[in-house]
Amino acid sequence: MSEYLKEDQVKANISYVELFRRLWPYGRKSQGLLWATVVSILLLSVSSRLLPSLFGYAIDHGVIQKNPSVLFQAAIAFLVLEVVKSLSQWAYLFFFQKFGNRVLYYVREDLLRHVQNLPLDYFNKTPTGRIVTRLTNDVSNLGELFTDGVINVLTESVALIAILIAMSLISWQLALITMFSAPLFVLLSFRLSDRVRLILRDSKKKLSLLNSFVAENLNGIKVIQLYNRVPKNLRKFKNLSEDYKELNLRSIRAYALLQPVMNIFSATSTSLALVGGAYFVMKGDLALGSMVAFTMHVQDFIPPLREILEKYQQFQNSLTSSERVFQMLDEVQEDAQAKHSQSPSWKGNLKVQNLSFRYAEHLPWILKDLNFELQAGESLAIVGRTGSGKSTLITLLQKFYNPPENCILIDDVSLEMIAPSELRRQLGVVLQDNFIFRGRIRDNISLMDPTVSDEQILRACEQIGFLDYLKKSDRHLDSWVEERGANLSVGERQLLAFLRILAFQPQVLILDEATANVDSQTEELIHRATQTSIKGRTSLIIAHRLSTLRDCDKILVLENGQGRITSHREDHSSLLQHLPESEPSNRGT
Repeated sequence: MSEYLKEDQVKANISYVELFRRLWPYGRKSQGLLWATVVSILLLSVSSRLLPSLFGYAIDHGVIQKNPSVLFQAAIAFLVLEVVKSLSQWAYLFFFQKFGNRVLYYVREDLLRHVQNLPLDYFNKTPTGRIVTRLTNDVSNLGELFTDGVINVLTESVALIAILIAMSLISWQLALITMFSAPLFVLLSFRLSDRVRLILRDSKKKLSLLNSFVAENLNGIKVIQLYNRVPKNLRKFKNLSEDYKELNLRSIRAYALLQPVMNIFSATSTSLALVGGAYFVMKGDLALGSMVAFTMHVQDFIPPLREILEKYQQFQNSLTSSERVFQMLDEVQEDAQAKHSQSPSWKGNLKVQNLSFRYAEHLPWILKDLNFELQAGESLAIVGRTGSGKSTLITLLQKFYNPPENCILIDDVSLEMIAPSELRRQLGVVLQDNFIFRGRIRDNISLMDPTVSDEQILRACEQIGFLDYLKKSDRHLDSWVEERGANLSVGERQLLAFLRILAFQPQVLILDEATANVDSQTEELIHRATQTSIKGRTSLIIAHRLSTLRDCDKILVLENGQGRITSHREDHSSLLQHLPESEPSNRGT
């Protein structure tokens, strides 16, 4: 099984105390709603406990003593208490779910912001499906704490305490007799719940694994269909789905045992209340109405306990999800890895000195003792065969991986002294495969950045004649673009990437020049965009064609991780062997 199919591991089990400690910073932003919930729950508990006592009072002083006025007053009081109970029940549900939704909003917002600031290495090691599962399923499961979990447990716990107090006020001896078997049943129920929790944790891992597999298959659907891998992948999916189904069935079987346990406890408690109550009534130690009220309290004791145990399952589910959510939030962000946040003056001077780099200690060196220097506004063509280190070099310049200290300097400031977000504001990057978002052409140029005005977008388009190009196909800046630019050609996607450069005006340009499979008209626009973008900027260009070498001030030839700087005046024929093997059609003059 491939590496990405390894089970999703959670480092440590989170406790309930830790869960609420982590959630409290989000919850304290809406403390007013929380206190309104507490007051509503107290009113609900008090009104609910007064109802059985009212029945007992009506029996003893109304029915037995044949006093109609007492019965009339009891009926009015019953109606008032039911209204208070109903309003309190509505209030605590409304206030707490509103509180919970606000907390989830803050958690989801914080989590997405955090994920977008994680280093590239995290995304290389973590399947997309796993990340999506944590951002969606796990956050939704955490939300069950507020919709079905903690509020019901809190409410029913207060109700249980109120019931025990009410029972003890009627007869503490009878309360002890009735609750004699409670510890045994409660212990057994929680043991079953803990068993369910362990199963749910494994189930979460399998679900994440399943989502990762589906995400990879959807992303690679063209290859799967081309090589007739559909039947084999369906068998793999069936095996993963079967494992997930078995874990869910184990959880259902364990959870199903709770119902008979609670039913036996209910029957036992009620029987003890009736037998014990009758004994005390016959002895004259307890009034008949009080016995009826006590029995009603006992009957009311079972539903809250059952609710707590059932919602305890929601706790287990939410607790398992929270482990995964908070583990992701504990991943170290890029800016947090930066030692300082010093920013250079951004003239564009670039210096690489004694740069050696490998991705891990057990892996070979990709770059070895690399040295070169560019003054502001100069352009450098980077030439080399596949695997020579071209992509690694530009990845380090973008700080997707941390280079060794004092090896890369911008305007005499070492790269580790600059926060990644600040660095990338001044870097413009055009790759061979540029990501295009679903939306308008205009939005793909500005990337929805409010600092990029419409005037900047129009100016960028006019610089390369993009508006005229759009008019020829009856399109404009507000024309719709499908996901990943599915309704655009390869050249048009590259043009949008160049327009981003011209709109954002960065000081340093990194260009992976690729014009293969592009029609002549688009290629002309791309060439114009390249020349316009390079002008006045420090530029590093991975060269795929000889014309690029002629246009650059310096040439860096990479071979086996080592580099040498040559002049553009050098005989181009000596550089042909270093041009990328994947672009043979572009090697001619």
